[in-house]
Amino acid sequence: MALHENNRVFCKKTELFSDSFYGTITKIYEHAALVKVEPNQLAKKETDKIDSFGDLVVIRLSELQLVDEAGNPLKEPAEELEAAE
Repeated sequence: MALHENNRVFCKKTELFSDSFYGTITKIYEHAALVKVEPNQLAKKETDKIDSFGDLVVIRLSELQLVDEAGNPLKEPAEELEAAE
């Protein structure tokens, strides 16, 4: 998946949120991302665990959808591969 830091993303549902939410990727890991949940989305949380992490959640990359500012899904950017020399 070609997600990067500072991408706006949408997540359908997690154990911490019973509803979908939007956020911004702050760090990418091998199979997951650290997502800063948008402030107006925090009311949807199902647990106080998020409070201890200051609105950050770790989500599997497979559960994230790249979206634009209006929340419309975007095609994932193509990975740029460098040619071997």
